[in-house]
Amino acid sequence: MKDFDALKDIWHGQLAAPKVSYHDILKGIRKSRSSFANKLLFETIAMLAAMVLFALIWINSPSMMWTTHLSLLIFLLCCLYYLFAQIGDYRSISNSEHLLKQPEEYISYLKQYRKDRYIFNTRKYSVYTIFIGIAFGLYFIEIYFSSPLWQTIAGGIATVAWFAVCWYLMRIYINKEQDKLDDLISKLERLEKQFAEEL
Repeated sequence: MKDFDALKDIWHGQLAAPKVSYHDILKGIRKSRSSFANKLLFETIAMLAAMVLFALIWINSPSMMWTTHLSLLIFLLCCLYYLFAQIGDYRSISNSEHLLKQPEEYISYLKQYRKDRYIFNTRKYSVYTIFIGIAFGLYFIEIYFSSPLWQTIAGGIATVAWFAVCWYLMRIYINKEQDKLDDLISKLERLEKQFAEEL
């Protein structure tokens, strides 16, 4: 019977979640938030560089068919949309510092932000990809008329391969991003629960 009581005490000791340090959790949240904001900033700068590249191609190319002009316009508009979306997300996550003082509001904010990012990375990204595909298709019309057939076919195959790689990498990106946000939310919920138990 004595062994049973000892075993029961060990079992209950393992079930009790260890207390977490408020300062350690906040430090981790600030670090994760900063890392996430820096990633968004890097993506924004990369998209700005892509826009400059497309603009330079458009300006410096000699004669182009109307389909090529339209394709470059679509590329630039897609980049502009993505740029503004990333800037909005960057500002949102960077300006959320004041919410750390209200854990319930910050948890709600992070849940809504996670949902918005998931929609952005899935539905909106799919529409974005369709428009990029249309732009490539329009661009390949000029390549078809001005280059040998093998270059057009090679370009088409390379573009399809690029889309496949991007789709695969996007799945990984979405999972990592969702996992980071889930981790932040679970840490805050655990901290909030700990405070509620202490009161």
